[in-house]
Amino acid sequence: MYPWFWIILLVILLIVEGATLSLTTIWFAGGALAAAIVSFIWDERIPEYIVFFAVSLALLFFIRPAALRRFNRRRFRSNVEGVVGKTVRILEKVDNLSGTGRAKVDGMEWAAASTDANVTFEADELAVVDRVEGVKLIVKKQ
Repeated sequence: MYPWFWIILLVILLIVEGATLSLTTIWFAGGALAAAIVSFIWDERIPEYIVFFAVSLALLFFIRPAALRRFNRRRFRSNVEGVVGKTVRILEKVDNLSGTGRAKVDGMEWAAASTDANVTFEADELAVVDRVEGVKLIVKKQ
């Protein structure tokens, strides 16, 4: 196969990656570059395909996760994601059996429930947010 095929494929994949910024086609562009190099050295189709798929899949499965962690660091966390693990002040007695409970975190008031139905929290007590279910904080002891 001609190395130009791989170079054209490389350019197309780079254009697609530049348009989408999804960190998906860039790895196949790396495979196309490796296959183009093999094509310049060795004019056999099977090794070119093997190198293309091997390099592409290796980059996709081994390098992509690290790249996503690095490039998604500045992702904005919503207020729901941001409150998990934070300490809250109980405003109204949290009692799962009676269905009462209010807590305040980051200046916002939320409905609250306990992770354990047998555990209650009194007003002005501190608790930690275990998770969020809908519009309700599920809290536990510190």
